[in-house]
Amino acid sequence: MTAHLVLVELARATDVGRVRGHNEDRHLVRPPIVAVADGMGGAQAGEVAAGMAVQALEALAPTPRPGDLKRAVERANKDIRRAAAGDAGRAGMGTTVTACMLGDDGRMYVVHVGDSRAYLVRDGELRRLTDDHSVVAELVRGGALTEEQADRHPQRNVITRAVGAQSDLTPDSFQVPVQDGDVIMLCTDGVSAAIGDAAITRIMLADGSLADAAHALVEAADASGGEDNATVVLARIGTGEPATVPEPVEFVPPTPRMATLPRPLVEPTHRTGRSPQPDRVLEHVPRARSKMLLIVAAVIVVVGFIVGGVAWASSRSHVVQADDSGQLRLYNGLPYSPLGISLLSDGQVIGVPAAAVLAEEPSALEEGVQGEGEATALAVRLAWHYGIPTTWESPSAAPVPVATPAKKKTAKTSPNATAAQKKKAAAAQAAARKRG
Repeated sequence: MTAHLVLVELARATDVGRVRGHNEDRHLVRPPIVAVADGMGGAQAGEVAAGMAVQALEALAPTPRPGDLKRAVERANKDIRRAAAGDAGRAGMGTTVTACMLGDDGRMYVVHVGDSRAYLVRDGELRRLTDDHSVVAELVRGGALTEEQADRHPQRNVITRAVGAQSDLTPDSFQVPVQDGDVIMLCTDGVSAAIGDAAITRIMLADGSLADAAHALVEAADASGGEDNATVVLARIGTGEPATVPEPVEFVPPTPRMATLPRPLVEPTHRTGRSPQPDRVLEHVPRARSKMLLIVAAVIVVVGFIVGGVAWASSRSHVVQADDSGQLRLYNGLPYSPLGISLLSDGQVIGVPAAAVLAEEPSALEEGVQGEGEATALAVRLAWHYGIPTTWESPSAAPVPVATPAKKKTAKTSPNATAAQKKKAAAAQAAARKRG
């Protein structure tokens, strides 16, 4: 029979860092659950969101079921959004959450949202269990950035998913088989982003207790610049006696700035004389870059619609106009020339002198864009009305004569018509009389 696995050693530490005015990190050490949360939202809203998430998880102990972890995070998401909606000072607050629960079945159940991380240390190797929900992580997974480039990216602290930020939150939820001697490490990005996986591995594999490792991890994050709050929770899995909740690790930096948490949730330690620093902004993509990409995409879409619309309209539109030789021509397309580019294609020639028509009916060709049938009918009507003999020239066939109308019609002449036009009109009148 397999020995029952429990958490046999626990350690925790948190540090406000060198830059932030207060600590918005929260953590939970309440067997069989351990968790870290990194709040955001400015002022004191971030610590409120992180605290609410940790409290939702803490309420599950001491006998949680595997599915409870995910449901607790989803419930915290709704509670945080409700609290933010009722307080303008907390609008937009949210938090990361990375939580682990050791089940009775020898599995570690993990729920994760944001860019805090869970690691597994086994047989001298460090394995990352969670994927960051961040802009740079998405770029790395898509092949646009290397891990080294991501570590230096200016938007490396911009996350794409957080508890309280989306109405329909989908946490990552999975399980990992564990064994005697495994160590679970949870940390906020104030540790992982500050020192990287290589340094974490070196510290975790060094001789000493988990308390020593927690102390060293936070100290290393502080020594690297301490740009963010840094929190670590460590849990060793084994078959011995269950561990008791540990006392905080006392880290004494060159200047006293360490804030450790004696309980799963307490008020953070504030530094006097300094105003709170702006926290990271929750976005789905980098702000400046996203605006440019959205503008470019919008322009492309609009241009595409315009070009497509013009092409569609041109293919279905016709117009009757005079060509360079003075003959009426049935054109396919639109009677416009944007940027000097004509939207009319070569059309069919109608044996009707445009000048003769316009002399009698100046507005005859002002009916605008029409369908092919309507435009053709216009051309034939003009010829029919004025008794002008016509010949239809088809691009695909020999010229086909179009019969002149049997209706007796006297063509009119205009004082402004040319001698040639008058001659043609007189001939048309004579032909009409002869037919009569």
